[in-house]
Amino acid sequence: MKRIDNCYTCLFWEGQGIRQRGPKGLCRRFPPQVTPRDTEGRFPLTLSTDWCGEWKRDIGDPAGEAADNRLIYDDPQPR
Repeated sequence: MKRIDNCYTCLFWEGQGIRQRGPKGLCRRFPPQVTPRDTEGRFPLTLSTDWCGEWKRDIGDPAGEAADNRLIYDDPQPR
């Protein structure tokens, strides 16, 4: 099943590439990290389909509050 709470729909994710929405992007949840391999410090590069426990719905995401805990293939709630 495909997750709704992924990088593509996250407030902290900035996509790169086609119209700035993926398939790869930068996670801006925390400041850039300096490591022995990267002494300049950079934001982590993630795929649009990645996810983590820090996810927050993007204000521009039309999924709305009710969809936050559902998966894409779940049956819609009765109206």
